[in-house]
Amino acid sequence: MRLDIRQESDRHTDVMDAITKHLDIGSYREWPEEKRQEWLLSELSGKRPLFGHDLPKTEEITDVLETFRVISELPSDNFGAYIISMATSPSDVLAVELLQRECHVKQPLRVVPLFEKLADLEAAPAAVARLFSIDWYRNRIDGKQEVMIGYSDSGKDAGRLSAAWALYKAQEELVKVAKEYGVKLTMFHGRGGTVGRGGGPTHLAILSQPPDTIHGSLRVTVQGEVIEQSFGEEHLCFRTLQRFTAATLEHGMHPPVSPKPEWRALMDEMAVIATKEYRSVVFKEPRFVEYFRCVSAAYTQSSVVNLCLEDTLRKI
Repeated sequence: MRLDIRQESDRHTDVMDAITKHLDIGSYREWPEEKRQEWLLSELSGKRPLFGHDLPKTEEITDVLETFRVISELPSDNFGAYIISMATSPSDVLAVELLQRECHVKQPLRVVPLFEKLADLEAAPAAVARLFSIDWYRNRIDGKQEVMIGYSDSGKDAGRLSAAWALYKAQEELVKVAKEYGVKLTMFHGRGGTVGRGGGPTHLAILSQPPDTIHGSLRVTVQGEVIEQSFGEEHLCFRTLQRFTAATLEHGMHPPVSPKPEWRALMDEMAVIATKEYRSVVFKEPRFVEYFRCVSAAYTQSSVVNLCLEDTLRKI
């Protein structure tokens, strides 16, 4: 089994900031996006090493660099993708490409940006278009790109309705960008087990994806809480894989119809209202956290009571 590596974009920014400060060329963290891209591309096109053992390191920076070191030492077929959580811009991807080179990764892992929050999903098509417009990057990917979209964090950020609509529109626009640049795009769905994290019936979830976004292949995450029920036994495993396969084929053979313009306008209006209402409760209502903790505690206690009752009944 190939192992994906996943790290948050801010951690890579910390490393880059330490490098630029060590080189006395400024603070990478404070640079605007264009300057970051310009510097990263100039280094990717060159051959000079950026740092040595004397680079000042925090525990977090050491952790990131050690991960790349391990990747460089192990066989390349041990790994799949390098996923960047909370990706927001092209520099997030270019930074990982540069770190792979600096840490002597002989066969670099494919780099997958993960767009999660509402604003990042909305900005994702422009970020990917910028990446595809860079000659160095287009040569690097050889006509293939994977983009991951996050259901859990977008739902927590904007609420379920707004997140679902933003995910739908982001996929539509990303596919358009990929077609424009002649790149085969694979969508990687970061779904969770619960409905709030993008879960739900697998077949319906795949059929509900926008037209032209699957083309016979997709990637999905299967979260820990549902691995057992989906793959825990042989017959369950085959049934799950059959659902995925059937839905993927059906999506290609009978593509869903795009929403009508008036439906889109209504969804846009509903999403704005839904986000405002959701955030007014979750982020602005001072009693919400207390309420949430009370409800969670009550749910946990009831679950424990149920388990105790089941255990007692078994003994009887």
